[in-house]
Amino acid sequence: MQVSQLWRYPVKSFGGEQLQSATIEPDGLRGDHLWAVIDAETGAVATAKKVRAWSRLLECRARLLDDADPSDPAVLEITLPDGRCTRGDDPRTPGLLAELTGRALTLEARPRTYDDAPLHLLTTAAVDALGTGDPADVALRRFRPNVVVSADGTGFVEDDWLGRRVEAGSVALVPTQRTARCVMVTLPHQEVPARRDMLRTVTERNRVPNRPAATPAPCIGVYADVATEGVLAVGDSLTVR
Repeated sequence: MQVSQLWRYPVKSFGGEQLQSATIEPDGLRGDHLWAVIDAETGAVATAKKVRAWSRLLECRARLLDDADPSDPAVLEITLPDGRCTRGDDPRTPGLLAELTGRALTLEARPRTYDDAPLHLLTTAAVDALGTGDPADVALRRFRPNVVVSADGTGFVEDDWLGRRVEAGSVALVPTQRTARCVMVTLPHQEVPARRDMLRTVTERNRVPNRPAATPAPCIGVYADVATEGVLAVGDSLTVR
């Protein structure tokens, strides 16, 4: 097995950037999920999971121009759905995001927050097992992984990695739980089309053991904690111990 793709999402609920190598820190991939769009009225973090208008944030892309200080607004570049680019330090940026969503928003660097763990791993075998008919890259991107692993075998192989040590490059990770899915996987973003049936498909193909059949959790991929920080690169061999 080997690392075939690396993805960073500098802004929560935005599209991310593909990397050739990444620094893995104790709390995850450097610069990942560091920025958040904030509802100016309520102070809540804007997430496409909760408010329909905020789903348009998924149509934006974000990347970091420099890794030295990912919290520096000058290095955060945002590409809007119409192709216009802006930066985190541009005073026009909040207005452009408000124009897109119809709500007053601000952009802030905050302590990194994740759903359940710092890193999200996904294998090509698991995505193939869904049989969605999407092109391979589209199928992978729908699930917004940090680390894509080209895996031997068939099926949801990463489900067997829970509690084990996963080593690649100079990094060691410990998968802690399967990645439960939500409405995000049904929404369109960049080249990924909407698929209203995706939650049902994941549920049918990968039922979680020990849950009643009437309430299966739609899971694909695994969340992982960082056991040893270091550098991870595309092409690194990956070993599960």
